[in-house]
Amino acid sequence: ISFVTSFKIVHLLGIDVNLGIIFSSSLIMILYYFIHRYGNDDAKKVIVVMIVSTLICACLLMISAFMIPSLYDKMSAMYQGLILDNLAIVIMYPISLTITLFLCNYAFNELLQVKEKRALRMILVLVGITFIDVFIFIYFSYAFLIRFDKAIIIAIENYFIKSIIMIIYVFIINKILSVKKVK
Repeated sequence: ISFVTSFKIVHLLGIDVNLGIIFSSSLIMILYYFIHRYGNDDAKKVIVVMIVSTLICACLLMISAFMIPSLYDKMSAMYQGLILDNLAIVIMYPISLTITLFLCNYAFNELLQVKEKRALRMILVLVGITFIDVFIFIYFSYAFLIRFDKAIIIAIENYFIKSIIMIIYVFIINKILSVKKVK
């Protein structure tokens, strides 16, 4: 869902928001949950599943975009335009997701060993990783698709929105992790 929604930008309250940031933030929080609940081995399996499923989705989108539409099939022609006009997104999304997930895996494992000011450090790590993720994916994708000056504005707006979403998600996941099982 994150990959498919990353093609759409919505103008919301004067800000251009990429719809994929909501779901890509969820992927990072799923990784955070798996590292804290199940350990590093299962987290690596989750990373592999996320990357492989994204690559398969990208391949299927590309294969279906190369199908020749019939004469009166306007939807297939629009779909071809969506995929082939946005090749930068198709290429950059799996790359940025892979880099982000491996950075998160390393950072979350290191944060497991920290005892003092864990919440503050977690927020700082997420803000840094969000910066890297947004500028790898959103800036470079839209810099190729539209002008560089508009791409930096879109990237900055998405950075602030995604940072807020990530901070909210971290507090929700920490609350879920702190709940004890009742027998």
